[in-house]
Amino acid sequence: MCGIVAIWSPTTPVLGTDLAPIELLRHRGPDAVTRWVSPTGIVGLAHTRLAVVGVDNGDQPVATADHAVRAVVNGEFYGYRELRTELAGRGHRFRTTTDSELVPHLYEEDPSDLVSRLRGEFAVVLWDERRRRLMAVRDRFGVKPLYYTWLGRRLVLASEVKALFAAGAPRRWDAESFHDYLHACFGPERTLFGGILQVPPGGMLCVDDGGARVVRYWEPDYPRVGELPDGGVDRAALVEQVRAEVEEAVRLRLVADVPVGFHLSGGLDSSAVAGVAARWLRPRTFTVRFPGTSRDEGDVAARTAVALGADHQEVRFGPGLDPEAVLATAVTGEMVQENGHGTARYRQSAALRRGGLRVALAGEGGDELFAGYGHLRTDLELSTDPEQMARVRRSYARMTVGPVPATLLGTLERLRFLPGWLVDRCMTVTMPIQPLLRAEFRARFAGRDSLAGLIDNAGHQLTDRSPVHQSLYLFLQSWFCNYILAAERLDMAHGVEVRLPLLDHHLFRRASHLPLAELRRGGGKQPFRDAMRPYLTEEVYAGEKRPFFAPPSTGAAGVAALLLHMIDDGGFDGAGFFDPVAVRTFLRGVGSATGRRSETNDRLLHIVASVAALQASYGLSLG
Repeated sequence: MCGIVAIWSPTTPVLGTDLAPIELLRHRGPDAVTRWVSPTGIVGLAHTRLAVVGVDNGDQPVATADHAVRAVVNGEFYGYRELRTELAGRGHRFRTTTDSELVPHLYEEDPSDLVSRLRGEFAVVLWDERRRRLMAVRDRFGVKPLYYTWLGRRLVLASEVKALFAAGAPRRWDAESFHDYLHACFGPERTLFGGILQVPPGGMLCVDDGGARVVRYWEPDYPRVGELPDGGVDRAALVEQVRAEVEEAVRLRLVADVPVGFHLSGGLDSSAVAGVAARWLRPRTFTVRFPGTSRDEGDVAARTAVALGADHQEVRFGPGLDPEAVLATAVTGEMVQENGHGTARYRQSAALRRGGLRVALAGEGGDELFAGYGHLRTDLELSTDPEQMARVRRSYARMTVGPVPATLLGTLERLRFLPGWLVDRCMTVTMPIQPLLRAEFRARFAGRDSLAGLIDNAGHQLTDRSPVHQSLYLFLQSWFCNYILAAERLDMAHGVEVRLPLLDHHLFRRASHLPLAELRRGGGKQPFRDAMRPYLTEEVYAGEKRPFFAPPSTGAAGVAALLLHMIDDGGFDGAGFFDPVAVRTFLRGVGSATGRRSETNDRLLHIVASVAALQASYGLSLG
């Protein structure tokens, strides 16, 4: 709901002017901009506010009664009213009616137990004057961003990378991260930019006179194979438990002092969220449409909206790509884009804001919790069918023949199977993009296993787990938190906070312990599907999974022409990833093609365009 800039500087006093990068984050919080510097000058906290809860009295930092503890918060805490009442009963005095003010008071009671009481999507930076301690905390799934960099002995944190660049961070690529991105994804603590890190999902960065350390207070914890429930499951009771958890997660996220809208596709997850919410209000729903294509879910969504009695609005996309929008989406999201769905999300949030909304609920997380993606369905089959797993493992032997990426070979050696999403990544990006890369770049990272570090450091969460749970853990800690959740920046560019009820850690606990046979049953996600049946139309209940993915556009010539012009002007010189001759040949082919474009070329075009956009916007050098 907001933007944060924070500075810890034990040797050189922080000045108010050092917090000027907060001005670049006004889009995240147009309602107020505040800056505060500690009396000692060690810490500065700045905040842009999007007023959602406690609209009239929530400027930050929020503080304890004695002002010894101050915090700036981005995001929302759910169930905050009950916690406020509990804390007030123990003598805490609140100055605002916001949920954010919980943070300093919970910390005051027990600094070691702060995060266990927080439920929601959030990033927090807290300063404890007595202990001379700064804490930076990020929510469990990484919905809200929190980046940081070291400038000498000075630590600077921000909600977006652009603010760190403005604070003086060197503008350079992290070439290793870009290589990892193409092969799997970089880890949860890395970024595409050299010297800029993330507080990882479920992580806490603590800095004091004793130094800096990052600890994980939460991570996806799947049961060991022997702990998973097997036969004799009370299916009706299981469905009721899932339903109750989803209902509570949605109900808590409807609490706001401003109106709430909803993303609505033709799929199960967003329909379920809007359907549950319709118990308490008349939904305002927004659907992205790709008319005349197989990816258009608008008709199904419109029928769902009628069934819910929703006030419904459509955001329509034509067949052509807008070159400027493609580039702007990459810069806004501070992430490589691989499809037009990023631009679609950007426009959907703009429509929400034009409609007077600054909060919306969406369905992300359902496929991760209930194994709904096609690649996870494959992993489920391997997890529940020993004979099929044995056949697949025998087929892996053929992989050693020919050029196989080291990431696949290393993952196979460590896990004795290949997650479906990693195989998909290899087939759709890793291999197709090789001809476009510079020979020097390929040689620099030849033999690098992009998942080795993540797997080796997560042995405690991977050992003795089923293949589908191993796959999900790695997916959540890499691709999901770094690519899928980058949509947060696209939403917040318009000052729209998107809440994700299906990424609730209480619901995750229930879903992670579901019998695998139940997840595999029926048309996929069956426990969730059955739990939500009272809130779904029959059409959606019986429908198949269709990911939110824009169709390949026919109007790529404009993007290709713009990129060719950027290459001619030296726009790729700093990156050093791509071979300009190969990219020119590719772009000329894409620009001259007629008719329907391939999914592969569409993906490669977006990757090249994203690198060009980030390079042009920030003037990055090669790290």
